[in-house]
Amino acid sequence: MTLQEIQRQLLRLKEKGFVPSRRRGATGIGHTLEQELNLTESNLSIPDIGGRIELKATRKNSNSLITLFTFNRSVWHRDKKEIIENYGYLDETNRQSLYSTIFYAQQNPHNLKLELDKSNHTVHLPHHSGALLATWSIYTIVGKFISKLERLLVVLADSQTNEISGGEEFLFNEAYLLENPLPDNFLTAFENSQIAIDLRMHLKTSGVVRNHGTAFRIKERDIIDLYADRRKIL
Repeated sequence: MTLQEIQRQLLRLKEKGFVPSRRRGATGIGHTLEQELNLTESNLSIPDIGGRIELKATRKNSNSLITLFTFNRSVWHRDKKEIIENYGYLDETNRQSLYSTIFYAQQNPHNLKLELDKSNHTVHLPHHSGALLATWSIYTIVGKFISKLERLLVVLADSQTNEISGGEEFLFNEAYLLENPLPDNFLTAFENSQIAIDLRMHLKTSGVVRNHGTAFRIKERDIIDLYADRRKIL
């Protein structure tokens, strides 16, 4: 699919007006866009601008977070099961869990916070008790950001609730092709609490850890600021 073809499809989608969400919840917007564009994956192949491109859909004027990438390999200082048991909580299904969003320098309701060690180029995750749970290399985080999101097509939509069905619906009416991610902007966004680290794990009834991957997430409206080159295509 070429960039011109993508632009034509997005214009056609815009002209349809509000379309109902194909799925409930936060992921409805991305799933709906993929279905409307007849995509089976969350990225595109656009040969005339250099190959594969990640696709993200966001609601305008939203404070919600979207996932940039996931990474938790070799970062834990303690066994994940021990972390969930000692620092997690019982969720609504009586399951021991640790689903926790943490911003830099802000202690969250689970008594976790992020500390930045610039001299050693690391990010630490301590509990207020003093226990150190995980450490990420800044070089690795930034490298993951650049390699995963070298090119990004972000499509923005107005969102409203349908008066009859009560379901969410979207008007996809703005899109940008983003290229050349800026490491300094990523780190600035992290220090400004625009980027969060999201722990997403629980214990199964068997006692085995189910880890959905530690996500690095950003507020939807801020993702455009991470790139040097921004081309409006809709």
